[in-house]
Amino acid sequence: MIVSVNILQTAIFGSSNQKDLTDLLLRYNLVNTVKSPTKTSKNTSTLLAVIIINKKYYMKPATVIELGISDHQAQVLSVSHKTPTSVIKRILKRHFRDDNIREFQYLSEKETWQEVFRETEVNAKFKAFMNLVLHLFDIAFPLKFRHIKKPQRNGWITKGIKISSKKMRDLNMLKKLSDLTGGVKNYITKYQIIYRRVIREAKRRHSDRNILHANHKSKAIWQIINRETGRTSSNRQDIKINWNFEEITNPETVAEVFNSYFCKISKELLKKTSKDMPNSERQYLKIKVSTKTMFLIPITENEVEKVAKGLKDISSAGIDEIPDCVVKQCITQLKKPLTNIYN
Repeated sequence: MIVSVNILQTAIFGSSNQKDLTDLLLRYNLVNTVKSPTKTSKNTSTLLAVIIINKKYYMKPATVIELGISDHQAQVLSVSHKTPTSVIKRILKRHFRDDNIREFQYLSEKETWQEVFRETEVNAKFKAFMNLVLHLFDIAFPLKFRHIKKPQRNGWITKGIKISSKKMRDLNMLKKLSDLTGGVKNYITKYQIIYRRVIREAKRRHSDRNILHANHKSKAIWQIINRETGRTSSNRQDIKINWNFEEITNPETVAEVFNSYFCKISKELLKKTSKDMPNSERQYLKIKVSTKTMFLIPITENEVEKVAKGLKDISSAGIDEIPDCVVKQCITQLKKPLTNIYN
């Protein structure tokens, strides 16, 4: 059962629910910061919407604001933070423009890759290849300071909506404080309906524009969904896991730990599930397999190029910072050493 409690009622004349709520707040050292009515009419004033915090963080009462959208008023509370976050005005970032791509293609075309071909062991080949690629990558796509544009918050709010919002607030105050005729009340109600409809349409058009002009449509759609549902995303660069009572932060070591874990867990699951297998399927597990013989067909440069060109044009990358779109556009220059490594 949900019970509405009017906080404005005094402890003497208040209901038992109001007294219980007051005692509960005192017990846990909490305080309600909203002291003014959040819903008012000509004859009544109630305080049903509250903001409750710990007493030690309480600075001043919350401000009650008339927005003109609902008969309930909004509450705004200012809080202090011990470590105020600093606004980063610029970050180091690589640019993947067409001229950068052409520079990387030119440098890769000039490279002989002799360090790769000279090695005989596959891990050594790959290490030599990555060292050369990352060197060329840093030249063609250098890290540069990039100014961060402040996100346009509430870009759907137009000048007309601001004017209508002020008028809506005035009409709501008039509706609560004065005796109005039926015609005036109907006008205020119709104005409120139109005002809400205009806001919904402004938000829809703003979202449509963002999707239309976005380079990645699906990403823009999900950004709008997350914004409307109140979900915020943050890119974290600090990877950290606890494994065998040890804290691991190196990205490559973290990847190896995950790989080792899932390889091991699959064998354990197979042992458990094999007990419940039918006899016909269990026979396959008893087949002796030679672990010293392996046959592979050499691949060609055309096959490597075909697979690479099937990659998606996305700018996300792993710990080497090389996105798929660069590999896809530069595979002609990289396919020879890659084919050598694969074979």
